[in-house]
Amino acid sequence: MKPILIPEYLNHFSCIGSACEDTCCAGWNITVEKKTYQTYRKVRQPEVAEKLLKYVKRNRKGHDDSNYAKFILDDNKKCHMMLEDGLCSIHKELGEEFLCNTCAVYPRSLTSVGDVTEKSLTLSCPEAARVVLLRKEGIGFIETEEPKNTRGLMNRELKLEKHPHFWDLRIFTIQLLQSRQQPIEIRLIVLGLFIQKIEQLKPSELEQELPLIMQDYLNRLNNDEFIESLKDIKGNLNFQLNLARALIRFRITGGISSEKYVAILQQLIEGLALEEDEELEVQDMETTITKYQESYTHVYEPFIKEHEYMFENYIVNYVFKNLFPYDFQTLFDSYMMLVVNFTLIKLHLIGMAAKQQQLTQEMFIECVQQLAKVIEHNPSYLVDVREGMVNLGYTTMGHMFVMISK
Repeated sequence: MKPILIPEYLNHFSCIGSACEDTCCAGWNITVEKKTYQTYRKVRQPEVAEKLLKYVKRNRKGHDDSNYAKFILDDNKKCHMMLEDGLCSIHKELGEEFLCNTCAVYPRSLTSVGDVTEKSLTLSCPEAARVVLLRKEGIGFIETEEPKNTRGLMNRELKLEKHPHFWDLRIFTIQLLQSRQQPIEIRLIVLGLFIQKIEQLKPSELEQELPLIMQDYLNRLNNDEFIESLKDIKGNLNFQLNLARALIRFRITGGISSEKYVAILQQLIEGLALEEDEELEVQDMETTITKYQESYTHVYEPFIKEHEYMFENYIVNYVFKNLFPYDFQTLFDSYMMLVVNFTLIKLHLIGMAAKQQQLTQEMFIECVQQLAKVIEHNPSYLVDVREGMVNLGYTTMGHMFVMISK
C-alpha cells in the first residue's frame, strides 16, 4: 500500500455506467500507452480484435510510451468500441484490466507533490460533478492508502525544491476560499490581491513575510470597511459579453463537438439576445445588458445565495486538482485562468437562467460538466484565451475585478 492524499468526496464516487446521462467515450482524444497497445495486438476474440486493429493506431507524433497510440474516433467523435448502451466493449468482452490508462483512470486525476501522490475528480463526468458540487459542507481532505500497483499516469507533477512555498500557499488558498462569511466573488478578489502582493516580493522577502501576509489577507475578510470598498467595484458587462461572443465564434468554427454544450450555448445566445456573426449595435448591446441584469437580479442571485457552496466546491476542486497556483507560468497567470473559468461558468448560468427563467442545481451541474468537457479537455482553447487576453492587455488585477464583479 502507498499513502495518497484525496478529497473526502472520492469515497462517495463510483461510475453509474449505462445510467449516466452522458458518455466518457466521446468528445476528446483517447491516448493508449505502449504496453496496452501491444496487449491489444495479441487479442484473439475475433470481433474485438478486428476493431482494435482497425481503430487503435500508432501516434507518430507521440514522444513517449504514455502517448504511444490512440483510438480513431468516428465522425461524431465517438469511440468505435462503445456499445449501443453506452458501455465499453473492451471492458465487457475482455475485462477492466484491458482498458488503457486513459479509460481506466477517468474521471480520476492523479497528481504528485514531491513524494505525495494525490487523486481527485475531473468534473467532465456528470456523476463526479454531482458528488463534488453538491457537498453543502464543503470539501475536506484526508490521507489514506491504496495499492502500489494502482494504474494511472500523473496529470501534473510538482517539485517542492522549485516551489518551497507550495503547501503554505495551497492551505491558505483553500482556507480563504472556504471562508463563507463573504460572497465567493469577494473571496476571489481577495485571493487575487494576495497573489499580486506576494509576486512583488523578492524570494528572501517572501520567505520572511509570507506568514504575516497570509494572516493579513485572512483578517481582511472580517474588515467591514475593506469589504465594502471591494463591493463598490463595478463589473464591466461589455468585457464579459465580448467573452461570450468569442465562445460563439468558437462554436461556429466547429471547435465544439458536444451537442449538450451547444444546447447550453444556444440558451446563452437566446437568453441574452446575443448576435452570432456581426458586431453588436449599441442598442443591441443595451438590450443584452438589460437581459443580463434582469436575469442576474431575479433568477441567478437568489439561487446563488442558497447554493453558493456549489461554486465554492468547484473552485476548491480546481485549486486542488490543478496544483494551483503553479499550473501556469506565473502565479498571476494561474489566478487569471481561474478567474476565466469562474467567469465562463457564471456567464453561462446567467444566460441559461435568462432563457428558462429559472436556475436549478441540475442546471448548474450540467453547465459545469459540459464546460469542463469542452474546455478542460481542450487545452489549446485555454491557451488561446490566455494569449488573447495578453494581446489585448487584459492581464491586470483591474481587469480581474471587472470580470469577477457583477
